[in-house]
Amino acid sequence: MKTPFFLIKKEELDKNIKSFQRALKSIWPNSNIGYSVKTNSLPWLLKYFKTQDIMAEVVSDEEYSLAVKCGFKSHEIVFNGPIKSKGLFLDSIEKNSNVNIDSKKELEFFRNNIYSSKSNVGVRINVDTSLFDSQDVDYQEEGFRFGFSEANGELKDAIDIVRLNNKNNKIGLHFHCNSITRSMDVYKKLAEYAKYIINEYEINPSFVDFGGGFFGGVEGKPSANDYITAIHDVLKDSVDINNTMLIVEPGSAIVGSAVDFHTSITDIKDTNKSRVVTTDGSRINIDPLWAKENYTYRAEKSRKNNKRKNIKKQIVCGYTCMDHDRIMSVSDIEEFLIDDKIIYEKVGAYTMTFGGPFIKYFPEVYVEANNNIELVRKKIDVNDYYNIHIK
Repeated sequence: MKTPFFLIKKEELDKNIKSFQRALKSIWPNSNIGYSVKTNSLPWLLKYFKTQDIMAEVVSDEEYSLAVKCGFKSHEIVFNGPIKSKGLFLDSIEKNSNVNIDSKKELEFFRNNIYSSKSNVGVRINVDTSLFDSQDVDYQEEGFRFGFSEANGELKDAIDIVRLNNKNNKIGLHFHCNSITRSMDVYKKLAEYAKYIINEYEINPSFVDFGGGFFGGVEGKPSANDYITAIHDVLKDSVDINNTMLIVEPGSAIVGSAVDFHTSITDIKDTNKSRVVTTDGSRINIDPLWAKENYTYRAEKSRKNNKRKNIKKQIVCGYTCMDHDRIMSVSDIEEFLIDDKIIYEKVGAYTMTFGGPFIKYFPEVYVEANNNIELVRKKIDVNDYYNIHIK
C-alpha cells in the first residue's frame, strides 16, 4: 500500500467498544453509547457502529443526514449542538430522536410548536468551570460556551419551557465537559453537579447524557468501568437507573487508539542548525488541532543492513509548504533515511475527516481485520475535488 494512508485496526476498535458496553451493562443497564460523529465521521465507521447497537451523536443537520444515510433510525440518534435548523429540529423530536436544546432559538422553536410533553427532549446545562480544578479544564475565567446557565436564571427558564411548566413532565439533561486531563475527578464533579440540578429543580429525568473527554484504549488511564462507576455512585440515590437512561458520548475513547497513520520519508537535508526530515504525511493528518506535544510512533527501516549514525537533532516535518508543519523533533537517535516509514499510532480522533483539500487531498483509509486489509475510502483525487464545484 502506498503511503500516506490511515489503517483502522478493527480488533482494537472492538476492544474499545466492548469495554464501554460491558461497563454500561453491568453498572447501568438502561443505557446507550452515543458515538460522537464529529470525532470521526467516516461512513465505514458509522455503518459498523450501527451494527454494534451504538447510537449516533450528531451536532449538525449534515451529521444527522449522514447518520441516516449510514443506516441509523431517528430514535437511534442523539441530536446535540446549537445550530439545528428549525425543520430538522422539529422533525427529529417528532421522530423520537434524543434532542438536547442548546440555543435560545431552539427554545423558541419548541415553545411555538410543541404543546405536549416530550420525554425525548433535553436541555444542555452550562457547567460552571469553577467547579473543577484549573489543571483539569480550560476557560476557567471565561466559562464554557455551550448550554444554559443556572447563575443568570436562563437554565430555569429553559427547563420550564421544555417541561411545559409542569414538574411532572419528564425531560432529559445533558452535561458535557471539555476536560484537558480526562481525570476521574472531573466526572465525579460533573455527576455531583447533575445531582444538584436534579434535586434543585425537582426533575425526574428521562435521560442523563454525559459527554466529552473519556479515555479509551490507553494503558494506565481510567477505564470505561471507572467512569461509569463514578457517575453511577453519585447519581444512584437521585435517579431510578431502571427508568432514567444513561447516555455516554465517547468519541476518541472508541476510535482514537484504533487508528494508525502510515507515512514515508521523501527527503532529508541538513542545515546549519539541524537535520530536516520531510515526509508525505503532515501534522494536519495526525494533529489537526495543532495541540499535541508528542506522538506515539514506530519507524520501519527501508534498508536493514546499512550502517546508520546517530544524529544530534532531526526535525520530522510534513509535506505542506508551511514552515510550522513540524511534527516532532528527535534527538540523539539513529538517523532516518529516505523511504523509511514512520507510523503514528492512536490517531483516530479528529484526523481523517477533519481537514480539507489543502495542498494534498484526503488519503486512503484501510481496515485491518482477521489478517485481511480492506480499502474503505479511496484517495480523493483532483477530479473528485474539481467535480464538487459548479461548472
